Amino acid sequence: MEILTSQQMRAIDRRAIGAFGLPEVVLMENAGLQLLTYLCGAYPDLAVRRLLLLCGPGNNGGDTFVLARHLRNRGHRFEALLFGRRREVRGSAAMNLKALEKLGVSPREVRTPADWRRALAALAECDLVIDGILGTGLSRPVQGLLARVFADVNQAEAEVVAVDVPSGLSGDTGEIPGPCIAADATVTFARPKMPHVFPPAEALCGDLHVADISIPPQAVAAERIDLLLQQESDLVPLLPVRRADSHKGDYGHALVVAGSRGKGGAARMVALGALRAGCGLVTAAVPASLQNGMVLRAMEVMTEGLPEGPEGALSARALPRLLAQLPGKRVVAIGPGLTSHPETKKLIRDLVAHARVPVVLDADGINAFAGDSAALSGRRRPIVLTPHPGEMGRLLGVPTDRIQSRRIDMARSFARRHGCVLVLKGHRTLIAAPSGRVHVNPTGNPGMATGGSGDVLTGILAGLIAQGLGVEEAARLGTYLHGLAGDLAAGEVGEMPLMARDILEQFPKALARLRPPRDLDLPSSRHGGRSA
Repeated sequence: MEILTSQQMRAIDRRAIGAFGLPEVVLMENAGLQLLTYLCGAYPDLAVRRLLLLCGPGNNGGDTFVLARHLRNRGHRFEALLFGRRREVRGSAAMNLKALEKLGVSPREVRTPADWRRALAALAECDLVIDGILGTGLSRPVQGLLARVFADVNQAEAEVVAVDVPSGLSGDTGEIPGPCIAADATVTFARPKMPHVFPPAEALCGDLHVADISIPPQAVAAERIDLLLQQESDLVPLLPVRRADSHKGDYGHALVVAGSRGKGGAARMVALGALRAGCGLVTAAVPASLQNGMVLRAMEVMTEGLPEGPEGALSARALPRLLAQLPGKRVVAIGPGLTSHPETKKLIRDLVAHARVPVVLDADGINAFAGDSAALSGRRRPIVLTPHPGEMGRLLGVPTDRIQSRRIDMARSFARRHGCVLVLKGHRTLIAAPSGRVHVNPTGNPGMATGGSGDVLTGILAGLIAQGLGVEEAARLGTYLHGLAGDLAAGEVGEMPLMARDILEQFPKALARLRPPRDLDLPSSRHGGRSA
């Protein structure tokens, strides 16, 4: 699902009106009806609720006038306030204001602080506020009267449903530009906008409901939007399908290069993540001193013990052994727990340079290229990088806060320049492709900010690539499933005690959420199948 700026939404509206012949008044009517539908579903007791409708002179006010007309026709109790003069209302909004007034409802004008003080009684008596004051086109912070109104609405005990976007937020950013209304829910139209998706503004939108107002999909597609919100329906077709007569070799062999003394768990998490994702075979290449522990704690994983230095990190002497392991592998995952020892960094860089199978690079695998990102390119073979903001900052040699303030631009630019897929982790993880397309992942929770969570993701991505998915598709599907498994784990144990192993344990349920397991009808034991 596309994520729009206010300018893109305006262009889509104009295209729907001009090229597809949908009058603006029809779109406004549809928006008002969708508001009513949402309210009736979300509030079964709507008939006994005391509503206060806050209307602006623009199209958001027009949507709210339509809602008011239908509420009036249904006999619901409400009061409506207009923030501005009647003569300031134009176009389709003015048509709907006149239609409302013909039903005997004349919104009270609020133009001065004194007007608002007289209206405060209505705010105190209501239990549901509909915020239709300002839309997505805000260009500067709100001041004066509206700032006071927003503060009073936020302090009131009534629930708030915003029309399109909470008043005071801009449709072009996830930042909070100034005073704004904090909504319990937001009903937006056609597609989500920037503040609905990205923090900190998203927290002020409450529960988001995206409503269809009959804008043709072609009107949206013509805008060529490259920022997209992942949805389950888009990801289900990416799930690998297993044939009844298949065997483990059909699902790929992944090589995992990870771990060091004291960090053997990182290698296990990656290897088990790959197996959970459906990879047929996994070989973990680890320092020789970790080999026995890997065998004991991850019995399903094959191992290759490699030369290590005195500190227990992989030695550069391990390169020939690793290169000998690459034939027959469909993917190599490199990084978690390797350390930043100079010899290990050299090993990582040499291995990435020689690899001709897809590479998933995480943690110390990324740190090995800090300040030298030019050495990373997906043009020799597909490569996926999975940095958190700190690792991304070290890679580019810029402060972490700069990465955080420009996440989308930084991720898109890096992926384009390096011809790779970049998974920039964090709240609303971004998956940026060489084409410039950026997918935003909606799953995950703060409980996943725990050691090993990223290692599991690295393994999941490697496991999906081993099964034949393209690197962009694997990054999209794996990131979503990883976050969904984390959400299911948080539902079981809570966010605070959540551990990476909980994500592994919940991964099968996450997978089943996207595609429920098939019912097997085996009438007799004569129906056998391969088990190895």
